[in-house]
Amino acid sequence: MLKTESKKLVRRPITTTISTDKILCRDDLVDDEIFLKKYLTFSNGKKQALLSRLPLDNILNGFFQRNNGRFDLVEDPVRREMVDHAKEMIRSGHRPALYVYKNINSDSDAKFIAPDDTDVYLAYKELGIHRVPVVILETSADLVESAFQVRHQFFHEENLGGFICSTMPLPEKCEYYSLLGTKEFTDNDSKFEHLQSTIDALTERLKNFHGAYSAGIHYHQTLFSVLYRLSENIQAIRLLIKNSFYYQAVALLRSVYEISLDFYVDWLAPEQVGFWLQTHSAVDRKGFDAALVLASRSDNTKRNKVWAESLRYCYDFLNNVSNKAQMSPLGRSFYDTVYTFTSEVIHQDFNMTEIYAIRMENPEHRSFDAKAITTLVRCVDMIAGKVYLRIHQDIGTADDVV
Repeated sequence: MLKTESKKLVRRPITTTISTDKILCRDDLVDDEIFLKKYLTFSNGKKQALLSRLPLDNILNGFFQRNNGRFDLVEDPVRREMVDHAKEMIRSGHRPALYVYKNINSDSDAKFIAPDDTDVYLAYKELGIHRVPVVILETSADLVESAFQVRHQFFHEENLGGFICSTMPLPEKCEYYSLLGTKEFTDNDSKFEHLQSTIDALTERLKNFHGAYSAGIHYHQTLFSVLYRLSENIQAIRLLIKNSFYYQAVALLRSVYEISLDFYVDWLAPEQVGFWLQTHSAVDRKGFDAALVLASRSDNTKRNKVWAESLRYCYDFLNNVSNKAQMSPLGRSFYDTVYTFTSEVIHQDFNMTEIYAIRMENPEHRSFDAKAITTLVRCVDMIAGKVYLRIHQDIGTADDVV
């Protein structure tokens, strides 16, 4: 078991409960009745919502109000100090979600509208963050990324809270984002070198984007860790191939792939899923169940069971690599490719035994061919591209993707 010097990463915002009669509302705002109805339907547990990411260009700030057969756009007054505060929070590692719903005005190009998050919307826009976390107050939507379904769970009249309860993976696509693109390279090592240098450059951008706001959470440190490990693994693959340890290089592919799977589900909803990834890595299932018993706040066994089962879903989901693979943009078929390609090497099955046995009589025998190396390069490029593109769009560099 690996030991670390400290456990200081915080991946969950501090929350508290406040009575509604102590909350003061601005008197210069116009209520969006459609949003209010959808939000109450969600918070009362009658319908689920979706946690995902949407391009900011697909979201309109404000809402439409019907007026004598036409639609008038209503936007909350901008408070500059609140926009700046939101920008500081984002640069410190927060990624607050915009609450959105489907646009009712067919004459508008925007697919979704965000009526209640003007300050955060403008903060994302001014920072150049292209694809933002959202809570979509719909049971289904035209998604560009996979989504988690979240629902408020009730026990009789008690609202136990909002819990991730299901997933909506996107259908698999044939195309993928490539860092290698159509560039010409002299050999496979030069391809890996390009991947590594591109990842390293993005790591520096992330460090430059990160602010030092005191109430930050460590989403950016998580992104840094992902990029750093990705770069390390690519460097290790290069060294192994240079020294003709081809099968050992292939074994590292699975590590690279699984790093990208955890990254993607975290990136989809950082303020919700990051905490669960941290919990899953720190506590085994037995310890998790024991913690649920200790945390139960009621003597009602049935109530505690409903609450515990709602919490277990996300923990159990993260325990299964196949679940995360289905959510990934590269899809289940890529998971099958990677695991088929790497399983023989990692598990030393009889096929590998035969391959190495030949070397007893023929030490110069080479069983790892150029086609296999090409497959390895392609797989690493697909994985690195998936991670690179999304981090690049999440740290204020949306306009100059390579």
